[in-house]
Amino acid sequence: MDSRSVSAWMGLSFELVCLAHHRQIKAALGIAGVGTAISSWRSKADPDKNMPGFQIDMIIERADRIIHLCEMKFSTDRYAITDNYEMRLRERMGLFRMATKTRKTLVITFVTTYGVVDGKHKSIVHSEVTMDDLFKS
Repeated sequence: MDSRSVSAWMGLSFELVCLAHHRQIKAALGIAGVGTAISSWRSKADPDKNMPGFQIDMIIERADRIIHLCEMKFSTDRYAITDNYEMRLRERMGLFRMATKTRKTLVITFVTTYGVVDGKHKSIVHSEVTMDDLFKS
């Protein structure tokens, strides 16, 4: 159960469950009635521009010019954001803005099994959704 392959499988399975429950995620965020487009994002590394490759698990682009960059994290407990991970999230926001040239407001949303640990790095999280929210009707 503690192997890397099982851990990777659990993470990918959780992402698939989240993608299949995007309506429940929107409801949990309080935006069920807002027009949205749901997608994911992947960017290949571009050594010529010194840009690393990155992915965003789910993007919820709202009609009111706000884009939720959703991180989906499976964890057996509340998810703790480290200093390095916060910096990676900030870098991804900047890279996404640069790659898409969007002027819309970008916010980070976490979709996790049990929520995000309170702490100094949680300030990057605009909104969060838990596994329980995915299975509400």
